[in-house]
Amino acid sequence: MDGFDKKAFQKTLWRLTLPIALQSLISYSVNLTDTVMLGSLGETAISATTLANQLFFIFTIACVGITGGGIVLSSQYWGQNNLTAIRKIMSITLRIAVSAAVIFSAVALLFPAQVIGIYTRDQAVIEAGIDYLRIIAVSYVFYAVTHTLLTLLRSVETVRISAWIHVLSFVTNVFFNYLFIFGKWGAPRLGIAGAAIGTVIARGVEIVVVLVYMLAFERKIRYRPAMVRFWDKLLFRDMVQYGLPVLLNETLWAIGISIHAAILGRIGSDVVAANSIAFVVYQMTTSIILGNANASAVIIGKIIGQKNFALAQATANRLRLVYFYVGLGCALFMVLVRRPVISLYNIQEATRQMASQLILVYAVIIFFMSFACSFLMGIFRGSGDTRFALITDISCLWSAIPIGAAAAFLFHVNPVIVCGLLRLDMPLKALICLIRLKSGKWIRNVTRDEVEPLPPETCAP
Repeated sequence: MDGFDKKAFQKTLWRLTLPIALQSLISYSVNLTDTVMLGSLGETAISATTLANQLFFIFTIACVGITGGGIVLSSQYWGQNNLTAIRKIMSITLRIAVSAAVIFSAVALLFPAQVIGIYTRDQAVIEAGIDYLRIIAVSYVFYAVTHTLLTLLRSVETVRISAWIHVLSFVTNVFFNYLFIFGKWGAPRLGIAGAAIGTVIARGVEIVVVLVYMLAFERKIRYRPAMVRFWDKLLFRDMVQYGLPVLLNETLWAIGISIHAAILGRIGSDVVAANSIAFVVYQMTTSIILGNANASAVIIGKIIGQKNFALAQATANRLRLVYFYVGLGCALFMVLVRRPVISLYNIQEATRQMASQLILVYAVIIFFMSFACSFLMGIFRGSGDTRFALITDISCLWSAIPIGAAAAFLFHVNPVIVCGLLRLDMPLKALICLIRLKSGKWIRNVTRDEVEPLPPETCAP
């Protein structure tokens, strides 16, 4: 292996993976806490918030797509220590992400019933989710700014602050959710609306803390607000070339997963409740996989930016082995925790049994996801091979949707089997990615030799 240092590789991988995984775990823990608290209000409350959050889910994935283009470029420029390019990429990404947030917020505020109605015909669920969706829409811009800044900090190997901010956000969210959902300590009892208010407050805390950090403590990029007004046509063109496939990938993937929710939702509200519980366990367990994927993107991007292509291939081969053990561990973990987690919910016995079966299905899926997600979001995205990632991810995902839909609505098979059929894409993607890795065609240098500098006054402390 050309220049491969196993000890340094392991140290760098887990130094990046663990804080990112913790960040994802905390984010999903917020969802788990919400569903547990709202679970005491009944299955309608769980279903309403789950379906109302589908729009936010699509928005967050769009943000991942927008910032994904930025991280492809900035991680490779970090390998060259080109801070000017990274600052310009941050400005471009911020402007696009905030614009998207405004659009999504407008849709949530103006058409809440129509949005929720896409996923269910149950009028009680729709009515319960309207206020939640309108309140939560306020947080979209907060999320766009916070996510963009923290993601691009990740590209320069600054990851701990993100974990600390999410810890603070989690504590804030749990406190205010408990306060407003149940009306504790003199606060009004708001139920579902209380959960939305708690989330908005937590997002507000996040953006305040990240802005203070960027202005007072961040020392690598030294990004300043005055820089946001500058635009680089060539870098924007690069972001479109390498970032548009990421944006399309994430957005079409989110819509596909949202269609999964719609298919299961139209089978029945009990299926929505069971899948909500199982999917939260699945999401929490994927935290380590997402940490691996994002760490892989930074590591591979930096190596390719240094133009050490042999080391990039050697590192990717080593990562493949890591993905195997991580996937196996995640699957076993889900099997072990399914009963304790389900016992937290106040649901009917039939829903409880279905949730347990769905978690077992997701345990099989997650093994293959460890390969598919880490290759597509990690190695291939960090290397700039974003078109291949787009084609593979979306073609496999959308090929499975008609199979699951036919099973649900034409053949009326068990919802647990429907869920498994909808995720047939995972083993297929894993196989295709392994073939691509072996070919070596995924390695691409996406940087420019020269980037026009920013005006000196914008770089002042």
